[in-house]
Amino acid sequence: MSINASRAHWTGLNVFLHWTIVVLVIGQWIEGEFMSTFWDGTLDGKTLDQTTVFLGYTHIVFGTLILVAAAVRLLDRIVNGRPPHPEGEPTWAAMLAKVTHVLLYAVLLVMPILGLAAWFTGNDELASYHATLWNPLLALIGLHVVGALAQHFWFKTGALKRMLPGVRHSA
Repeated sequence: MSINASRAHWTGLNVFLHWTIVVLVIGQWIEGEFMSTFWDGTLDGKTLDQTTVFLGYTHIVFGTLILVAAAVRLLDRIVNGRPPHPEGEPTWAAMLAKVTHVLLYAVLLVMPILGLAAWFTGNDELASYHATLWNPLLALIGLHVVGALAQHFWFKTGALKRMLPGVRHSA
């Protein structure tokens, strides 16, 4: 599927976008409750305090940036390939990693699309679907982190190091 499937490391762009998404998701977690107040207040025509308005719009901007970063990261992965799964990694672990990554990409793309569609249409049902994806996203992130730590400490592969900024390790 990729043009260059024999990469020994992630591209610098892919690593940068990975950590950008991490920071943006943490930002969403920190200020996410303000969006609920902003959403309800905006739909009801209420006057909102500046902090709520600022953090509400920040939520929209961060979500849009997550959508763009995830889409570009996926495109980079398709065009440039990915490092192979580490040698000696059990088949079940490689399969779980693949499924987790597919689901992470799906949620990181669908969630902001639903949020933007809800915002621009004022549709509570779309907003509800958007918000409902938060817990599955956190579960997938948790699984991803546990997998990365298992690769590093249990399987003793270089998979985790390959995603560190500025570090290139062979597969």
